[in-house]
Amino acid sequence: MRPLRRSTTIWLSVLVSALLVACGDNGSSTSPTVSDTTDLSAAERCEANRDAGKITFISSFDFAAAATILDVVVADAEGYFEELCLDVDIKPDFAPRNGGLVAAGKGQISSAGSFSEMVNTNVQGEANLVAIAQYGKTAIETLVVPADSEIVELGDLSGATIGIKGDLPYSLQAMLALAGVERSSLTERLLEGYDPVAHLDLGIDALPVYKSNEPAQLDAAGVEYRQFDPLDFDVPSSFGVFFTSETFLADHPTAVEDFLRAAFRGFEFSVQNPDVAVGHAFERINAAGNPNYLATQGESFRWTTEAKLVLDTTAEGEGLGLLNIDGLEAEIKLMTDVGVFDSEPDWRSMIAPGLAEGIYDGITIVSID
Repeated sequence: MRPLRRSTTIWLSVLVSALLVACGDNGSSTSPTVSDTTDLSAAERCEANRDAGKITFISSFDFAAAATILDVVVADAEGYFEELCLDVDIKPDFAPRNGGLVAAGKGQISSAGSFSEMVNTNVQGEANLVAIAQYGKTAIETLVVPADSEIVELGDLSGATIGIKGDLPYSLQAMLALAGVERSSLTERLLEGYDPVAHLDLGIDALPVYKSNEPAQLDAAGVEYRQFDPLDFDVPSSFGVFFTSETFLADHPTAVEDFLRAAFRGFEFSVQNPDVAVGHAFERINAAGNPNYLATQGESFRWTTEAKLVLDTTAEGEGLGLLNIDGLEAEIKLMTDVGVFDSEPDWRSMIAPGLAEGIYDGITIVSID
């Protein structure tokens, strides 16, 4: 495992102390109201969590070892949910379909590949999803071009052929737009399968990939390439965004907060014990017959890459998972400018600021006596 930023062995150490809950609204009256549960005793909180009933967590990509999936799987395997009187059932699925499932009440908590993805689910489906935590403060996607390509700057992509799987990721749409590349100038070729080596062999000029997946496959095959990373171009982006429905959050605030508390502990465990954590994922992957052909080496790469990216984009002195309000605002404004949204959505009504902050005393998780 590659070294992670700062002291990963102490930044999330658990402190047994009184529960602290912050429920600020960042000055916005349109954000969902989160009940203040500060005065609840541990027994009362446990009862409230049990009253929430079975909480179905729907994953965004099978049981892959990704941020917002592996940490939840580990939290369940290590008994963190049970300690907090939560009954969590983890179901594998895929984004962005998972957003519609939560909106329809078929699940209670899930995660999105970006805040824009979740907002778009709300806009397109008149859903009431609310972002409750955010791991990554940058994009998880990057754009790959062959090493011998004549495309050496982003602007060179005007008129290029780009392979896509469904759609061009939001962060890459924004990156290209900022470089002056009109999407209408691109030829977008719909790809089959998930083999980046085979995709580049098709003669396409560029390939959108996940930083935590395809680069490892290309490296293993000896394929040389260059990347255009939104992080290098200061594109406001996000990944690993937990969400729930506004209704479930209003009805069961302690359960939502404690779900995050357990998941954040699962993240800490996975950073410190990556092999064990990935092993927990494969217990579920193998039990399901591994329909997506996930491999241990690939999932280990996925986790270490995403964990490092999460920690590298978490501000010093701040616990992970807090919503970056300014960054989310910049992301949505940019997505509106590039045409993802016809007009700027009421994104502030789609966040629960202060909820994740209530899990921390500084950067130490506050546990429940």
